[in-house]
Amino acid sequence: MRRVLTSSSVVAFALLVVPAAATADDVQTVVVAVGQTVARDVGWAMGHHCDDPELVRAEMRNKDQETNAFVVTGRKIGKTLCRVGTYQVEGRPTYLFEVTVVPARAAQ
Repeated sequence: MRRVLTSSSVVAFALLVVPAAATADDVQTVVVAVGQTVARDVGWAMGHHCDDPELVRAEMRNKDQETNAFVVTGRKIGKTLCRVGTYQVEGRPTYLFEVTVVPARAAQ
């Protein structure tokens, strides 16, 4: 028996496979110590959401007239994913950050 793939089944398969592959390379890593703060430029991106808000305190700040900053402060050891650019407005970028919170360094 010969199977024929319809164009709709090919499109459905592409929609399932391509987004997973496309986003895998787009994840940016951020490492922050408990009690420390780091910032990343995110252009015109607006809004954010982190999977585990207990691990980090996250916020968006205006850096200058052309750039926003995603600012995270480590609160608790662990990993979380944070999406920046949750307000989907045409032309605005989105970013995915894997934020790893590590122990604070001992005072020397």
